[in-house]
Amino acid sequence: MPFNFFLRAFAKPNKPASATLIPELYVDVHAQLLPGRQDGTDSVEHSMSLLRELSALGYRKVVATLHIMNGFYHNTIESISASSALLTHELQKSKIDIEVEVAAEYFVDINLLKILYTNADLLTFGKNNARYLLLDTSLVKRPYELDKVITALQQRNIIPVMAHPEQYIYLQKDPEAVQGLHEQGVKFQMNLLSLTGQPSRESRHLAEWMIDHRLVSFVGTDICHETQLPAIKEARKLPHFHKLLESGLLVNNSLV
Repeated sequence: MPFNFFLRAFAKPNKPASATLIPELYVDVHAQLLPGRQDGTDSVEHSMSLLRELSALGYRKVVATLHIMNGFYHNTIESISASSALLTHELQKSKIDIEVEVAAEYFVDINLLKILYTNADLLTFGKNNARYLLLDTSLVKRPYELDKVITALQQRNIIPVMAHPEQYIYLQKDPEAVQGLHEQGVKFQMNLLSLTGQPSRESRHLAEWMIDHRLVSFVGTDICHETQLPAIKEARKLPHFHKLLESGLLVNNSLV
């Protein structure tokens, strides 16, 4: 019997290419889990339950965001900070190994311009002297204030980050506009659920296009309820999510 038969019989099998290690995601940028506000969770206990689930998925930190939008979402820096204090107090008593940083998702309109032009305080997030501010816009039309907001933020050494651009219809119709915003210095935060076709097939297509064109800097769950968890877990198994992790472009983990 040939000797090389024994070598083949007892040799360890080669690992398939799919078994190579994929970088992990430790920070969730953009989760709607602050308690007691109209666009967050309904209680501290609900928030804690979601944080336990995120910790089980390997997250070490969450950037918890609520909307600031004049006339619609009545959140303020003070009210968001108060909600954060409630959650932080409960976290200190728990055994959940996860950190929460508070921020806000600012709607781009004339009111945000007024805040910027008066040099008022803003709820940014970041680490090591990098300050980011999350921006939200109309779904259907690019706001005429957007360019002015970008410039005003950059003049204050704040990096503009557009929240879930893949969901904006005006960008779905014109993906090259995403590239243009990127060239202006805008970073992009993609929602995980978009990779599963939520809220639409078009949002998935643009999310995948942005990953293919290396335009995504942050990824977030945008979670506010347990019903979103199955889709979040599904998204983390998809090829484009792995491609995003392997791109080396994500800033998430630098915030730990």
